[in-house]
Amino acid sequence: MKKKLLLIISFLLILSFMLLTSCDKKPKDTNDITNFLKNMESYTTNMNMDIINTKQTINYKAKQSYLRGGGYKLELNKNRVFIYKNDDKIYISDKNNKTKYVQSKEFDEVLKLSFIGEYIGLLYTNEEIKYVTKNINDIEYTVIDLLIPGSNRNINKALLYVNNKKMIPDKMVIYDIDGKEKINITYTNFLPNVKIEPSVFLVP
Repeated sequence: MKKKLLLIISFLLILSFMLLTSCDKKPKDTNDITNFLKNMESYTTNMNMDIINTKQTINYKAKQSYLRGGGYKLELNKNRVFIYKNDDKIYISDKNNKTKYVQSKEFDEVLKLSFIGEYIGLLYTNEEIKYVTKNINDIEYTVIDLLIPGSNRNINKALLYVNNKKMIPDKMVIYDIDGKEKINITYTNFLPNVKIEPSVFLVP
């Protein structure tokens, strides 16, 4: 009887330990994931972005394209096209108004954060990076948690959810200085290292 009781107690202790450690643990190897993301030559993805403020939630749907050396292209709501080159400028084409103009990257604090390359770039300069593994709907994610530099109180911290099996991002959540969710980005149909013609990034 004592042996059975001891076995039951031991089993419960092991089970409790496993549950506690699986809920919020460090991933097996963060280098594999960060290196894969850093070394991507190209990618395309669909993106759904919710920007949350005190009055409303603004939704944007977009398609992203990235080519190393070519830049980023963001097709926003099928109305505007943003091309980010390596010259610290954004080339914008507004299809509704049939206008084209150039804007400095300094004026964009939100859209550029949706680019995976911009987020990964922060890993080189940020000293307060946390990695945890979370299981959500039976999918294991590595969550990369880092602070966003700057003086904007509405953009303080970002969490990038990377699917451990596929090693691609599924979601990014950005919080303000008070820990309130401000931006929620979902990536779908993320295709890494696909062939993209450089002409895609020509300024229209």
